[in-house]
Amino acid sequence: MAEVVVSPPVPTAAGRSLEFWGYCMWGLAGLAIAVSELASVFRLASWPTISNTIGHLETRHDWVRLIVVAVIVLLAYYAVPQLTTAAAPVVQSVGGRTLTANGRVTTADSPVTLLGAGYLLAAVGTYVFGVLFAAADRGMHPHSYLGAYVLYGLIALMWVIVPSILAMFFSRDVPFPTLFRTVGYLERRAHPVAAIILAGLVVLLIHLAFYPWPVVAN
Repeated sequence: MAEVVVSPPVPTAAGRSLEFWGYCMWGLAGLAIAVSELASVFRLASWPTISNTIGHLETRHDWVRLIVVAVIVLLAYYAVPQLTTAAAPVVQSVGGRTLTANGRVTTADSPVTLLGAGYLLAAVGTYVFGVLFAAADRGMHPHSYLGAYVLYGLIALMWVIVPSILAMFFSRDVPFPTLFRTVGYLERRAHPVAAIILAGLVVLLIHLAFYPWPVVAN
């Protein structure tokens, strides 16, 4: 008699897979970045891009450039394992550090608790607030970067910083994968699309590290 192997249930949030929420959440973050970058490239609007915003910080504080380079190095270190995903969420490790099923580093020996849709709502709420605040600030002060700091800062906070802290110190995982784990899922489904996104990310990271490259200052 053949043995029946029952696969463990795939984690979900609000009735959808974590992969689905990865596409949604990182799609929102990418939208905020891509729209401003494209508007700047084609001279459609003067909205501060993420590169303009970080470049503005770098001109005011030289040490910001060091932080940008350090973040890029860390991203490169953790990127490859994130891109090699299995068919279902699995626990992996990088450099001896355990990763959650969503690809975040954790020090927990006990099972990691997956948060529910409440975090998704909180993240989207802060995103909407950031967009509205940035638009209002730009409307009242055309040369201000305050709105851009708030918008991109909130995205970094709710998409990267808070999820990383929750996974590392509190054995909690937000209900969407890391950016590179999400790209890994996409690579299985649409490899050319994932390759284009990765190429764009590499160009963006180089642009941030060597801002204002590729523009050469006179």
